Amino acid sequence: MDIKSLVLFQLNGSYRLIAELAGEASDEEWRARAHPGANLIGFTVWHSARVMDWAINRALRGEPEFAERPQWSDVGVPGALFGAGIPREVADAVPFRVSRERLTAYINALREDANQWLNSARAEDLEGATDLKARRFSKPEYMEPDCWSEIESLHGIPKWQFLVRPSVSHIRIHYGEVSGQLESMRSGAAAAG
Repeated sequence: MDIKSLVLFQLNGSYRLIAELAGEASDEEWRARAHPGANLIGFTVWHSARVMDWAINRALRGEPEFAERPQWSDVGVPGALFGAGIPREVADAVPFRVSRERLTAYINALREDANQWLNSARAEDLEGATDLKARRFSKPEYMEPDCWSEIESLHGIPKWQFLVRPSVSHIRIHYGEVSGQLESMRSGAAAAG
């Protein structure tokens, strides 16, 4: 198996997990937090989708993110970037602006586009180092200290590894986090009822 096939398999798993979380949460859960220190469920799921968009489209391909395109601009919440290094009040606004249904449509469109790109990409397109500082692969707000501190460790790593870290490993971490939070919220509600 070549690296491209493995990455494609893993990316499709990430898209599926994000769509699953958006589909399984109720509207009430989407706008709730499991405990005082947690992010709202909808923000974490939205952040996972936005990370996929940022990583594949902006950082790797040097293309505009889907959230910058007119048909998906409502998914891009002002000041929220892709969810890295943002203030809590901005993060808390996300699930009130982006519905579960809209996020599911967005993640499905991202998956289709990424699959087309990766299926046509050459092996060399996944070689070389990721350059998160190059103008074409970034945006000025991603260079701001709060955001940059969250992504700096990804700068300069091999492109295939870049795809795997934020778009696979990071997504799996958030999937486990949100799944556990939803389970906790539901068991608490059942115990209270």
